[in-house]
Amino acid sequence: MKLEKFMEAVTIKVQEIAGEDASVHVQEVRKNNNVLLHGMTILRKGQNVSPTIYLDSFFEMLEDGMDLEYIVRRILEVYVKGLPKSKVDMEFFRDFEKVKDRIVYRLVNREKNKELLDNIPHVDFLDLAICFYYSYEHSELGEGMILIHNNHMKMWKTCHRELMQMAERNTPQLMPAQLCSMDNALRGVLEEGALEDLRLLQQETGKYLYVLSNEKRCQGAAAILYPGILAEAARRLKGSFYILPSSIHEVILLPDDGRGNGDGLHEMIADINQSQLREEEVLSDYAYRYDAATGKVFEVL
Repeated sequence: MKLEKFMEAVTIKVQEIAGEDASVHVQEVRKNNNVLLHGMTILRKGQNVSPTIYLDSFFEMLEDGMDLEYIVRRILEVYVKGLPKSKVDMEFFRDFEKVKDRIVYRLVNREKNKELLDNIPHVDFLDLAICFYYSYEHSELGEGMILIHNNHMKMWKTCHRELMQMAERNTPQLMPAQLCSMDNALRGVLEEGALEDLRLLQQETGKYLYVLSNEKRCQGAAAILYPGILAEAARRLKGSFYILPSSIHEVILLPDDGRGNGDGLHEMIADINQSQLREEEVLSDYAYRYDAATGKVFEVL
């Protein structure tokens, strides 16, 4: 069964179970790096918010041999679990004064998100783009992000410069930076023996790697924009360093010993992106360098 047929079959079955007072729709959702997913919403009368259920992973379950009836039950379980217990008032989102203190930024790849960037406010940064979100904490909805589009700017009568000012203030406060050594970052991920090998390797080479993210380790690559954080990293690393975009969630900081090979770094990053990351997690295939003397970041050619 192809994806289109699967979505059609699932929609029919979910609609039958949900009944006539529910509206079931599937639409394409463009995620980071132009990754297209297929999101189902089930909206009952009187509801104004419903979780988006992405069908792509459920289609993989079908391809792995899972029964369609079982998949439909799982979809409905996800729907019920994510459904707010009461009607959610979203009118506050129309008032800029009520949202401005929770506007934050993220970093995305500019080339891979051309189509998306046409519809959202953003600021160019190297080969990347800074885009803006509303970060919410809601008793019914939990935590999440709402991407800010051009039509939101019109509604709020604001511009990308003001959004940038808000985000520069809010993001470090709401998502504090986390700058730690590589072995500390991997504690709990690698076994103690492997961590000790990493420590010895760093001691032997004199290259101590650091990981920069935020405390939630989510969309943490944007921490390189935080005021003073790269200068603090230069102090710990005792000089200039390379910034390796591990993913949209974190970057790795590598001391510059003056013998760096830009092509080698690019090849390493591209290989990791291709073999270790999902497409929507990739930030860039290129390394950057922070110059401790000037306090500036530039692309490594």
